[in-house]
Amino acid sequence: MKNYLAVLICMIFLLGSLSGCIGNDESMESSTDESDDSSPTDSGSNTDSGSNNTTGTTDTTNSTDSPPVEDDSPYDVICPDGTNETIQWGNVTCATPVAFKAADVSNETLNLTLEWYNIASAEWGNFGPVEIYVIGNDVDAAKDLENVFCERHKALDENWNEEWDCANENYEIFTRYTEDGGAAISTFKRTYIEYDFMMMIMSAKYPGPEEDDYKPVTLHEYFHIYQHSHINDECTGDSRDSCERDAKMGGEGKPWFAEGGAEFMAQSLYSEQDGVGENYLREVMQRKLEMSQDGYNAQDVPLDQLGYDSQVNVYDVGSWFVAYLIHHEGEDAFVNGFYGDLDELGFDAAFEKNFNATKSEYLAEFETFYSQPAEDVMALFPEASSTAE
Repeated sequence: MKNYLAVLICMIFLLGSLSGCIGNDESMESSTDESDDSSPTDSGSNTDSGSNNTTGTTDTTNSTDSPPVEDDSPYDVICPDGTNETIQWGNVTCATPVAFKAADVSNETLNLTLEWYNIASAEWGNFGPVEIYVIGNDVDAAKDLENVFCERHKALDENWNEEWDCANENYEIFTRYTEDGGAAISTFKRTYIEYDFMMMIMSAKYPGPEEDDYKPVTLHEYFHIYQHSHINDECTGDSRDSCERDAKMGGEGKPWFAEGGAEFMAQSLYSEQDGVGENYLREVMQRKLEMSQDGYNAQDVPLDQLGYDSQVNVYDVGSWFVAYLIHHEGEDAFVNGFYGDLDELGFDAAFEKNFNATKSEYLAEFETFYSQPAEDVMALFPEASSTAE
């Protein structure tokens, strides 16, 4: 491991002009264009590297991470207060994320990303290991960052498969974001690698960092980290193999619960921040209703069976389902109760235990609720009293 870390540190200094590494902040959206998945060919994921859980700096020419404790394991880190800790999947940690940016991304964008990451982790708990990669518009800069990612994990994990896990003609890790935009979380908790981590990818488009939507998207992506941190199952990395992680997220390729939950929780947290309008959440949910209600009610596929490619805006309907669920059962039952029981009990049993009904029963209730006139649905979010007056 000592040799791997030496190689890693050398690579970081050699490529310092291409990407920056950060780690001083504490907490971070999600774009409604991206799903979160544990497959390397899918959208993002947060990763934290082994010896790197204390922060570096926002300068693109820098990049040194604190060494691991006694270089035993990449999970061994030195906390900001100087104490030693070993990161354990699913446990709150002192470790801060390791962040990299493409050469065409400003320090201001990187700092903005970390600022909202920290807001999210302060609210929902700081989990790891996590790596953040911020992509701009330049393809060559994104390719350089793919090389940084590859060399980093070759150094951290002797089982890292360069042929499959590094970028290639069939697997664009970062370059596609220069054109497609969006954001994502990838979960590298796999049977064939030694170092488990999550990777967050944020891009300069849809939304870009100059847009206010970039902030709740960052919160959305962090909630995916929260979700995945509560699932210990490992996947093979072969998309042909089923993985229990998918079932615990709400079903393979079924975004209703995972994306709906991340989106509603992100928008709800954002609405509580200083300077955000008091009717912000109501206005967001009204837009989601207008964009999804008619289309959803006009078809007959159950919400939990709709895929990412559905004509229905599953993110928006899923957000309304989670809002409806929390309205009746409380946020604590969703965030702490359900996710606290999820890994041990599985999705259906954890759902019934914490929400006092089976998934099927709750979905049937929601169907009735969502088929009401829009003004009746919107009663779930009354206008702020000061505005009403």
